[in-house]
Amino acid sequence: MKMDDYYKILGVAKSATKEEIQKAYRQLARKYHPDLNQEDQKNAKEQFQKVQEAFDVLGDAEKRQMYDQYGISPDQMGTGGGQGPFQWSFAGGRPGRGTSGRSSTRRGPAGHTDFRFDNIDGIDLMQMFGNAFGNASPGDIFGNSNMPRRGRDVEQILSIPFVLSITGGKIDVKIGQQTVAVSIPPGIVEGKKIRLPGLGEASPNGGEPGNLMLNIQVDEHPCFSRRGNSLYLDLPISLKEAVFGAKIDVATPKGNVTLTVPAGASSGMKLRIKQCGIGNGDLFVILLVALPKNWSEADKKLLQQLTTEPHEPIRRNIVW
Repeated sequence: MKMDDYYKILGVAKSATKEEIQKAYRQLARKYHPDLNQEDQKNAKEQFQKVQEAFDVLGDAEKRQMYDQYGISPDQMGTGGGQGPFQWSFAGGRPGRGTSGRSSTRRGPAGHTDFRFDNIDGIDLMQMFGNAFGNASPGDIFGNSNMPRRGRDVEQILSIPFVLSITGGKIDVKIGQQTVAVSIPPGIVEGKKIRLPGLGEASPNGGEPGNLMLNIQVDEHPCFSRRGNSLYLDLPISLKEAVFGAKIDVATPKGNVTLTVPAGASSGMKLRIKQCGIGNGDLFVILLVALPKNWSEADKKLLQQLTTEPHEPIRRNIVW
């Protein structure tokens, strides 16, 4: 066999990564599985065996190194041929070659063979194929209708209050005819999903039900906003508080905190309250000077008498 045959069989380059080789193998294993190619099962079995043999070599770092260097794998030394990564058996056929491990088959109606993987050479093949094809069962992957299939996952939007997304807690969710108390972890962000096992669609043939995936949406807060683990608050203060300074109680996720507003504060000044955000995040308070809407004549006259001017022009940075 030529040195690059195994790469050609899997349709990958010689520089392919382990992940690319595994991906190619999973796709081809499903494509050529005889149970999915009833009309041309003989040819499918041959292709299936070639794919397995190629993956057995290229999927193993030591075997691949020897194959790249000498054009043969350790399995071919003294045996005249490579061996597949696991054993298999088909209705009407003989067992194929394989390395150590277990596999089992069960004949079904009309000579149909149920195909089941076990643990081969320490590789959890059920997990491997599950990762390749989502949460599909073996029956889903190989088209075997006799094997129980897990029900489909169902996705549902769940809107939660802003405060709950920060502090965490429980919220009742209506699912069909039942109400379920769902735990919300502290600091959850919009777009995250919470999985509720067994609350998805029922299996069509006696398998396990699917999962319910809750897609989290967070309601806006009238005062607070979030950026990463930091919280932001626009805090109105009076003209008197801005001029003379003040101490103001501010509500935070960790209780009320006294904030010191310095004398001469202007709108837009940002003050930080450490570790009062999300986790170890901070709370940033943006001061907004709120002027009174109704001025008395006495207040207006007093304001006209003020002679204090800023040390620097307040509009110096306004340019075109």
